[in-house]
Amino acid sequence: FWLINSSTSDCGYPGLGLVCEDNATLILPVKSHHYGVFHIDYDTHTVAVSDADIDGSAAGCPRLHVNLTIDTASSWLRLTPSDSNVTFLYDCKKNASSLSSAVELSWCPGGGGGRRWYVLLPDGGTGAEAREYECEEVVVAPVLGVHKEGMVGPPGAPAVGDMVRAGFQLMYNAHSGQCGGCERSGGWCGYRH
Repeated sequence: FWLINSSTSDCGYPGLGLVCEDNATLILPVKSHHYGVFHIDYDTHTVAVSDADIDGSAAGCPRLHVNLTIDTASSWLRLTPSDSNVTFLYDCKKNASSLSSAVELSWCPGGGGGRRWYVLLPDGGTGAEAREYECEEVVVAPVLGVHKEGMVGPPGAPAVGDMVRAGFQLMYNAHSGQCGGCERSGGWCGYRH
């Protein structure tokens, strides 16, 4: 990892540049979205991150805006096996309680006019649910599977927000055929960005 806009910005791997915000918070930009970094494990090549752009003044009502998409063919990052997805359906006109896996976030403010927020717990939300229940927005967010499993029982307001804010892990590939020999000899590998 390296700091974007630092004097050594040509010495980092592509896609692993970090931004230091207010001299206190590390941000990993993925495409045009920001993820706060709260742990890097260099032994397992993982970085723990959380969506830095979550809205919601109430602890249990996270409002996410972006689906995380990673082009695994060109990216140095990928989701880990410990990650799982939750699908948020926002501002639905029809009641989605008929979905056995849907949990209504009844404590969250809706979009008005009787609209509701829902969270779907299982992996693989297709977006078809959003059309069927006339939802204005669907956002699929990665979370750590262990936190999602805690949501299987009766949900509580803080649990949903805590699950999302606890974040997820990304694996990074920090090995390049061209750089391997240089790094093994104690050198630094450089890329032009």
